[in-house]
Amino acid sequence: MRVRLAAVVTALTVSVGLLAALSATPAQAASTRCAAYGDVVRETAPGRPFAGRTPILAASYNIGGYNGAKSLPAWESRSARIVSMIMRCSPDVIGLQEASEAWMQRRPAGQRNHAQYEQVVDLMNARTPGSPYRVTNTYRQQCPTTGPNPAVWNGTWQGERAPWRVCATSPTRSSSDNRTVYDSRVLKVVTHGSRPLTSATRTRRTLDWTVFEVRQSGRRFVFANTHLDATYRGTAIGSSTSNAFRRSQARQIIAALKQVRVRDGATLPIVQVGDLNSTGRMMPRTPVDDLTSFGLVDALGTDRRVHRSKRAKWRGSCASVGVTSSLVTARYARVPLHVTRRINAAYNTSNGVAGKRPGSGVNTCMFRDAKHRKPRGSTPGAYYRYQGVRIDYVLASAAIRARGWETVVDANLRTAGYRATPPSDHNMIAATLAL
Repeated sequence: MRVRLAAVVTALTVSVGLLAALSATPAQAASTRCAAYGDVVRETAPGRPFAGRTPILAASYNIGGYNGAKSLPAWESRSARIVSMIMRCSPDVIGLQEASEAWMQRRPAGQRNHAQYEQVVDLMNARTPGSPYRVTNTYRQQCPTTGPNPAVWNGTWQGERAPWRVCATSPTRSSSDNRTVYDSRVLKVVTHGSRPLTSATRTRRTLDWTVFEVRQSGRRFVFANTHLDATYRGTAIGSSTSNAFRRSQARQIIAALKQVRVRDGATLPIVQVGDLNSTGRMMPRTPVDDLTSFGLVDALGTDRRVHRSKRAKWRGSCASVGVTSSLVTARYARVPLHVTRRINAAYNTSNGVAGKRPGSGVNTCMFRDAKHRKPRGSTPGAYYRYQGVRIDYVLASAAIRARGWETVVDANLRTAGYRATPPSDHNMIAATLAL
């Protein structure tokens, strides 16, 4: 009986439909995956176009801070749904923004205190055998042991010592509310750090960076996670003043990446994610244009060369430009280099209107008319050639092949809306990379 059962399991493992979930390698072991992960597994198999590479599912998610905008529901009412969105992809690595490092106060009496990003990791591990998820940066700006909101836990989890749970005080080494979470079965931390960015607000802006090694192949890469300021001293997010300030932050990021990507005589490829508060529809040069000029590729891409007319005040269009095999050198060029599969890309990555609940924003590219009354269709195919406005990004060095993209949403394609109110005012984004 055992022999027969083993044969059945083996057959399932190599079947096309279940390969992504049942493969024996750690990088492919997960209950659910997104961003066309299964397709990339097949592409990286022996004899296939990307044989020898490892599929890495990288994600980015602004989860909305614990004490964030008043339009967001209380964290306790949405934390489980945030993690449900994340675990639809079971990412190998995810950059979280607005993942507060402060001790959360609204905890049930008698339970230990913890930070917002810690709870996310706890909930991810609770849904994954072996509790493999870890956070790279354990430093915080402060670790209070007295006062109204002290740390009240002993740094253990399920009876085992968990080093990543240690609270170490270091205002200079803390990555603030940018935290990187990774699957320790797939990736190994070589080194990590944080670089401060000039901030226009009281929020401490940082670049959280990590050098990872892929356990399966031994290849190394830099994963960087950041959140740029939306506005500068009250000016509009789309103003030239705010844009110029974000570009100054991008220059600081590029300077840091030039340093951290050089290790042991090698120049490592880079994956940069985050909330960059910059769209491909802006007329002036943006921080993302600067990052692509540096050599990174926008995995989904917007064709910045498109400018409809002299009267138009925006660039780009709703149409996806498809795949191109080489970078274009035009000043505003930002097009996808490799990605061939786009899932729910017609949805905007920022889903709310300022001051209103999440999901209140209109996905303009999902409509055929300017008054937003005629959705393009009720099937994924009707939207496949279109993509929404993004301020959240996955960018990567050209040596890394981005093969699949997904804007992770509870999609209602018939109404060009959502089946359920999103748990954050941003939608999670994910890309499967052939590294």
